[in-house]
Amino acid sequence: MHDRDKYTQLVLEGSEYELLRARRALLSRWTIPQKIRRCSYLLFAASSMLPLMLFLPPVVQQQYVGPNPALSRVSFTALTLFSVCCLVGASLGLAATATYRDGLEEISEDQAWSLVGIEGMFSSIGFVSGLLGVTATLVLSAVGYAGAETVDSLVTSGVDPYHSQAGIAVTVATASAIAFCCAITVFLLSVFVESLE
Repeated sequence: MHDRDKYTQLVLEGSEYELLRARRALLSRWTIPQKIRRCSYLLFAASSMLPLMLFLPPVVQQQYVGPNPALSRVSFTALTLFSVCCLVGASLGLAATATYRDGLEEISEDQAWSLVGIEGMFSSIGFVSGLLGVTATLVLSAVGYAGAETVDSLVTSGVDPYHSQAGIAVTVATASAIAFCCAITVFLLSVFVESLE
């Protein structure tokens, strides 16, 4: 009954865009500023790769990472940068969608469908690709806490979490710093977009 009341109110207000969002419950659970803010939280999480690497057990550091984990070029930093690109791109796309929608006095049904589709696309980029990338980065960063034996067994099975031969890998400190700076920027972007509503 509550949902019917909500839909009725949106129809009476003539808000095609919000009506379409409301009908797609998963899409409309969070507003655009909330989605952008959650992207910033994921970026902050990605930046925690540095402290995870710094406090690895000494045996794992010596055997697989090196004496200075912050300056090591482990291959999953490339995955971190990919995640950062997905989350920043999604945030910018969502912000552009909100800004464009705010500039329209009236939204036709076709425009509403287009805006909802674009919002859904950028949401998927952020919360699927970005989330998976950040999760994989943090899991690979933390696998050493299970002990050197666990890392040995992974390497034996062909998975070297601290492989350092990737051509596009950057240092752990650089990847974490990029993620942290982007997190602050995206958080401020969410504040700006929220001011439009």
